[in-house]
Amino acid sequence: MRNKAIAIVTTVLFLVSLNSCVQIKRNARVAPATAMNAAPRALVIVAIQKKTGERRDFPRKERATVIGDKVVVGRPDRAISLQLSWNDIKDFKEAADGRITEVTLNDGRFFLVTQATKNEQGIKVQAAFPYQLVAPLSDIDLIWVRKTNWPVSALASVGATIVIAVGAFALAWYTTPKDERSCPFVYSFDGKEYVLDAEPYGGSVCPGLERADWIGLDNLKAVDGRYKLMLSNELDEVEHVDELKLVVVDHPRGVAVFPELSGRMRTVASPLPPASAREADGRDILPLLAAKDQTFWLGRVEGRDPDNDDDLKDELILEFDKPAGARQAKLVANAWTTRWGSQAIKPLLASQGRELGSYFEKINAGGPALLSLMGWFAREEMYNLQVRVETAAGWKTKALVYGGGPVVAKDKVYDLDLSDVPGDTVRIMLTPAAGFWMIDRLALDFSADAQVRVTEIAASSARDAAGRDIGEELASDDDAYFVIPKGSRPATLEFAVPPETPGTTRTVFVKARGYYDMLLDAEGEPTLDLQEMIDSPGESLRFLLRQHPAVAKPGPRAHEPGLRTP
Repeated sequence: MRNKAIAIVTTVLFLVSLNSCVQIKRNARVAPATAMNAAPRALVIVAIQKKTGERRDFPRKERATVIGDKVVVGRPDRAISLQLSWNDIKDFKEAADGRITEVTLNDGRFFLVTQATKNEQGIKVQAAFPYQLVAPLSDIDLIWVRKTNWPVSALASVGATIVIAVGAFALAWYTTPKDERSCPFVYSFDGKEYVLDAEPYGGSVCPGLERADWIGLDNLKAVDGRYKLMLSNELDEVEHVDELKLVVVDHPRGVAVFPELSGRMRTVASPLPPASAREADGRDILPLLAAKDQTFWLGRVEGRDPDNDDDLKDELILEFDKPAGARQAKLVANAWTTRWGSQAIKPLLASQGRELGSYFEKINAGGPALLSLMGWFAREEMYNLQVRVETAAGWKTKALVYGGGPVVAKDKVYDLDLSDVPGDTVRIMLTPAAGFWMIDRLALDFSADAQVRVTEIAASSARDAAGRDIGEELASDDDAYFVIPKGSRPATLEFAVPPETPGTTRTVFVKARGYYDMLLDAEGEPTLDLQEMIDSPGESLRFLLRQHPAVAKPGPRAHEPGLRTP
């Protein structure tokens, strides 16, 4: 009994040491439809992006939030009373019992009303909280909210760790809050708090799709000669992490370092934005793609017809100035999978019912099934995006962009062969699947790679939430997995900071390899012939577009490939 008590106390103290007085922070994207369902003033908004492409950021002092169907700013500390004239009132709302709940004025002032009455002059407000209207939710594409954990005591720290692990901070993208994203989350310690910094190997939903991912840790800072990370599973899945290390790159000042898909580190000296960027209908999207500024080009689905082949994909044409004699370029891409896109694979997999396990076995074995699946990803451009370049012989695919996770996406570099591109312009065509992609920046860099020093380091200390040493499981690609079940508390890792190379600056990446189980309900008879749908161009896009809430057409139909009838 005494030993058991000691073990319990030791575990509690270990958790306290990890989290006491440490904040855990991340910004999350929220769909306007989800924000509308939030309690008034419950969301602290960091930024919004309007459908026009305009982005607005909000400092803490402005206190932007959602009330009803609109975004407002203000920090009222008390209710006020006033008489509002009908001439000044733009709109007001009443509850079912006739109580006035909101009033909006022509000058943009907005009042959250707790007590008011109508009269001939207008509305007499006995008690209301004043705000300033920013925009109705119907005018907004994206909302970022700040979610911070504030463990103010040792006991609160332990509890907060549990809360994070079960996904209490989940905020959905076109779905309910409990329907989470995919991939493990990596938090970096910046000296004051843990900040969500990486979401590796998205789409690796079975062992056959396991892969390594290299992601820049923009927030990681060395503290007392150590880098500190937290690794968590906040989703409805089971994580299998085969390897997790840091890759420290010392490089010349004045250049940035980004990874290729293979992990090779490339330098970028002068990334050039597009000279022009337009959609197929001529819409100018250059302001959305010209800089890495968290202003996104976002694939829309509203008004699309799944039966129309032209509505299954977008088309983007970008033009870049090409230096004389340039035969190679590095494409710098910051491309994200949308929240809906990250979940769209679920209905296809779930349609396999009790045969899902045997389908995954074929994928895990490699061979034709895996090749067919990878070809499908590239052809349909849901999670891979073909980069077509106009050459003397027409459009040719020169690279394949992988979408980053829907929560965190970092820049990656892709080589483009321009030896067959004439003239002084590089024209690029992208055809992303409708609703699957968000793109922050696309740029070309024509500089030669600078010399860099790359140091790969394993954790000097790695422990799960119970204090168990998991260092060997994460040290190498050896099929010895650190398994993180659903609802687990975060693991903590520390890395010794290697000596810096004089005269250089440093960029740090996490290297993570693994896969995850999505915990799908694999029961009942299959409802789709998945392989037939994969082999039929466009049919999976048609099926999935019908599942989107903005389209909401039932599918598939009886004549479509893939449908299984009794």
